[in-house]
Parts: sequence; structure tokens; C-alpha cells
Amino acid sequence: MRDFVEHARGLRRPLNQAGFDTRAFHRTKEAYANYFDEYFKVTRDRLGAHLQDFDFSGRLELWNDIEIGKINFFVDGAQEIYEGLAPLNIPGYVPYADPPELNDAVLKGALLAFQRSKQHSSGVELGVDPLAMARDNTSATLNLTPVHSRAGQLALIRRWIDMQSVLLEKLKHHPRVARIIKVRIVTDIVSFCDCLVTRSVAPGAPQEMDGLDRLVAAESQSAAPIVDFVAASHFDAELQMARRVRDKIGAHLEADDAYTLEALLSDLDAYDLGQGAAFYKRALAAFIKLCHSVIFLKLYAADGRRIYGVTSNSRVAPFSGEALPAAQRPLPPPVNDEQAYHQNLGRWLDGDEEQREEARQFFWNAFLGSEVVEPIEEAEDLGSGNRFWTKQYRKMHAFVASALTRDHLSDADFAGLLELILSCSRGDPYPLAELLVRQVERLSKFRQSLVCYALGEIGSSPHASVISFLNARTQSPLWGMRLAATLALFKTFVQSEGILRANNKERRAADFGSFVDRLIAPMTDAELLICSLAFASNLTGRGLNYLLRWFEADYKALQSRIEALCLPYLKDDAAADKAKLLRQLIETYDYVGVALMVAVELESDPRKLLREELLDSCCRGEIIAASHDQAGRHLAMCFYLKKLHARALEIARDIADRNPDMIPAQILVAQIMGDMPGAEEDTKQVIRGIRRSYKLDVAHEAVLAHVEQEITSRGAA
Repeated sequence: MRDFVEHARGLRRPLNQAGFDTRAFHRTKEAYANYFDEYFKVTRDRLGAHLQDFDFSGRLELWNDIEIGKINFFVDGAQEIYEGLAPLNIPGYVPYADPPELNDAVLKGALLAFQRSKQHSSGVELGVDPLAMARDNTSATLNLTPVHSRAGQLALIRRWIDMQSVLLEKLKHHPRVARIIKVRIVTDIVSFCDCLVTRSVAPGAPQEMDGLDRLVAAESQSAAPIVDFVAASHFDAELQMARRVRDKIGAHLEADDAYTLEALLSDLDAYDLGQGAAFYKRALAAFIKLCHSVIFLKLYAADGRRIYGVTSNSRVAPFSGEALPAAQRPLPPPVNDEQAYHQNLGRWLDGDEEQREEARQFFWNAFLGSEVVEPIEEAEDLGSGNRFWTKQYRKMHAFVASALTRDHLSDADFAGLLELILSCSRGDPYPLAELLVRQVERLSKFRQSLVCYALGEIGSSPHASVISFLNARTQSPLWGMRLAATLALFKTFVQSEGILRANNKERRAADFGSFVDRLIAPMTDAELLICSLAFASNLTGRGLNYLLRWFEADYKALQSRIEALCLPYLKDDAAADKAKLLRQLIETYDYVGVALMVAVELESDPRKLLREELLDSCCRGEIIAASHDQAGRHLAMCFYLKKLHARALEIARDIADRNPDMIPAQILVAQIMGDMPGAEEDTKQVIRGIRRSYKLDVAHEAVLAHVEQEITSRGAA
């Protein structure tokens, strides 16, 4: 509307000079301009062309003022102004005609489907952006400080770009509509970057605004994820390419006579939105990384997440001005309906992310609330006596137990059922562990080993049937089964004993060393090394690390044992550099790195079986990777050495995506892809993207050149 006013005003002078009477045209357009200034000018400036600072109540007032009726008024007014030129008989004047898209049934259907998908979303989500209170079924936060306000603005622009990208994909076969969405995305990419990184402008300029980087630094926090990303990449150059489009046909429509509409559209079409989207993705990753590193911004990384256990309630007036729907009392979930069990199991195994989350919530409720099939009594040995208590085995537990032994159940669906059980295990773990062992004898040895893993994750104790099952599997002739059962017993012990120590001022019911010694007594030195690495990695991993403080002395002894077991395998130099590296890996909880280090040492060693077992234990997740990127890279290399390139690439890409400021992480992706037959063209494209997006030094270029040489050599062979 603003640009329409500017172009209409710019038309008056040449018409006057050509001798046309523009008095009526002038009165109409100025009335239109006044209405625009009254109703939408501030909205356009603060929420549309830019996303600028504005006080909380004022922003909501602006948003609530947007109504379909007002928009229709301005659309009709613009048409009236244009048609007012018809009586002037201007040469070249073309009567207005509705765009054919307005009557395109396919286009209308796609737009309505997109609208309904947003209106009919169920559940409550977390909203941290400035307009969260203006959306249905949203738990909103307040952004009342400059740094929180800026982070909230970035979260809002992220939402807009996500929605626009989905809509663009749906409407890509309607080129003129796709142009509108494309230019909107480009405009929002520029706004996102201007909110993220402080822009260099003249003091007092209208565009002057502190980015999140400067606001975080003002709070005495490190903005390194943003600063390092800008320093490592061609941030300014890529942003400027988007800004050129945004300045002329995005936030504004260029009014200079030197630019024709055809030229502007040509510039828009020439802009590579794929590259622009990739640039935005890296900027967004820098924002998310910063949120994770600054404690008071962590919530902004979770924007849009579903909140469970909260009832939805639509109370926001729609733009159409329609009456609010009457609030309805939610129906309880059908936790005793077997048909609902099958439907939700299908959604869990085969649905998209939203369907899986809905299904998980259903199963959570049913595990806790379906009808009781059988009470189970358990006795707990307290030393001086026994305590007896009862757990409830419910209809849903029996259904899932039956599903696990269903004929023709694939390994993928079996693993999916175990994943479902584990996702609900923090509700009432005992009956979930019980359903796993009730029919476990009917399962294959491979699936029994998966059940062992799941039982260790659930950690149900005391639980006689579970402990009996696991103890029996520690006697298996199969090393994989013995390791899985031993590790499950270890994790169960740590959970029960650790919680007991935490709740009873470190009173110990059992001795860690004695328990572990019983588990490892029959093992060879090689098995002991693998098992010790698995123990240490799990004790310091996400599942159990909250209990580590109650086993500090035991953990230090375990570290010393691992070091002693590894040193004989290292072919070290006089400076003992490998021993120092080993100690560094142990001190950073990187036991996957320890396993990888030993495996590399055994590459040309007769004891290759240990090498393969170490790599396999890391790839299967028995030796788990620590939560930092160093351990993640080492895990990727384990899969790489096992020639499991797809999984190695998945891990490496995840690290690269989360760390747009780390050039070596981007190059690792190219290195892995370069060793994948059939991925030569994709690898070249990735390398071109790295060179286009990052400032590379000689060492970086040498690595990429080597990858290119390997691809060329393989193609010539």
C-alpha cells in the first residue's frame, strides 16, 4: 500500500506535464494515503518491511488492528484510484482485470488447505515471539528487556520464514504467486540478519538498531556463536545480495524511473533462493547455538515446541472478525479402546513428527490410566526385612506385549515399539519392564539383546523377573548378548543405588566396586576394555550423569582402569604424546574417542578382532558419545571406518548444521561424501557451497582440493 501511494504520487507530475486534468485523481489518492497513514503505515514499517522495536502493548494493538475488512477496503481503494485514470484517456492505459489466479480453483484449494492446516492444529505450543499472545492455543512468554525482545523478534521471523517456505513449496507451480512469496521470504531473511547482527549505518539513521550480538555482549555474555560465524563466513556479501532484492522489490517497490518493472522482476527471478535459504539456515543455526550457550536465552531455542498435559483453548479473535467459537470441555482420551490402540500405534510407527508426538501422549496416558488387568506384587529386601508393594499391569501393557511378539513384525517396527516404551518410561517404569520380559523367550537372540538395552534404560529395580532375565543373559555364549545384559545390570544398579545415596546422605546399600567386579569377573582383557569403556561412557552420559557425584571415587578408579587397559595398545613415542592424548580424552568423557584411538592403533595389528569390536560397540551405542562435538566427530569416524557412510554423514551434517561458525565441521561433511561412490556431483556441489560461503585459508583449500582429487581419481579408474 505504501508503494502504491508513492507510485500514484509520482504519476501525477508527468500527467500534469502532458496536459491531463488530475485534480480528481489527486483528491482520491491523497484521501487513500491519509487512510493508509492512519490505519496501516506504522504496521507496515514496524511489522512488515522491517521488524523493529516497539513496546509490547503497542505491538499487540497493531496486530489486532489488522482485519480482512480493512484490507479489502484498501484493495478496493487502490482499484478505484487506478480505474479513475480511465476517463483521462491516457495512451497505453489498460483496463483493470482480475488476475486469473483469483479464479484458479486449484490455487484456491491449496490456499484453503494451508489455512486449515494452521487453524486445526491441536495441542498447545510454546510461543516466545512478540505476537505469541495473538495466536490460539499458545503459552506465551513476555519479552520485556532489549535482549529478550530482540530474541523474540528473531523467533517471530523464523516462524514467518518457515510458514512461507511451506507455502512456496505448495504453490511453486503458480509462478506469479510464487514470486510474491519469494520476495516475502527474501525480505524476512534480511530482517532476520539485521536483528541478529548489528548493522553498520550512519549514527541516527532510521535503520540504526542493536543486533542480538551487541545486546548479548551488553549483558556481559559471550556472543561468540554469532561473532565467529560472521568472521568465518562471507556473511556481509551474502546478505547484500538479498538486500539488493529486498530494497527494490521487497520492503519497497523501486519508484525510480531508471528501473522498469520487467527489470525488477528479472532481478527477483535471478536471485537464487536456494542459496539464500542456505545462508538463512546458517544464520538461524548461529542464533540457536547462541540461545543454547546463554542461559537466559535457552527458551528461545524451544519456540514452537508442543506442550503436553495442557488443554488447548481457542480465545483469539480471527482477522475475519467472526465470533469466537464456544469453549468446549475436552473429552478424556479413549485409554481403554483397543481400536484407538491400533490407530495410535500406526501413527507412532508410520506417521510424521506431529502424529508421533500425539501418539506418544496417547500411550503415556493409557500406560498410566487404562484398566488394570493384573496386580503384580514385588518384595524389596531392606536388609533388616522386606517391604512388599504392588504395581498395576494394565490393558495397554498387555496390548504392547502382544504387539512385540506379533508374527511378521519387522525389526524396524520392533525397534519402534521399544522406542515408544522408552519414551514413556519416566511415568511408571515397572510395568513397562515387566511387559518386556513376559514373552521375551519367544523372541530371536538379536531382539533379546535389544530388550536388554531397553531394560537398562528403564532401570526398573527392584524387579525380580527383570534381574533374573538379565543374569541369565550374562551367561550367553554370544558376546553381544553378554555385553548388553551386563550393561543393563550396571545401569539399573547405578540408577537405584545412586538415587538411594542421594536421598539418604550418601548411605550406601551396595558397594560399586564389588558389584562391578562380579559383572566383569569372567571377561577377557579385550572384553574388559570394551565393558569398562561402556560403563564409563554411560555413567557420564545424559541418562546417568546426574548421579555421577555419588560415585566420584568409583568413577576415578574406573578411569584409572581404562587408562591401564589402553596403554599397552598404544605405540607411543618418547614424549608419550599418545598417553597424554588418552588422558585428555578420558578427562573430557570422550570414551568413543578412546575406543577410536585404540582401534586406529590396531589397524595393522593381528588383534583386529578387538578393533572391530570397539568400533561396533560405538556404532551400536554401547559405548555412547559424550554430548560435545568432539565426541560426535569421533563417533562419525567410527561409522566411517566401518564403511557405514550414510550414518557417518548424518552425524557430520548434524554437527556442521549446529556449528555454522566452524569451518572444519563443514569440510568434514565434504570429506565423508567424497568417499561415497555415487555422490561425486553432490560432493562437488557441497565444496562449491563451502567456498562460496566461507573464508578459507590455505590449509582448508588443501583439504578440499584433496577431496576433489580423490573424486577425479575414482572417476578415471
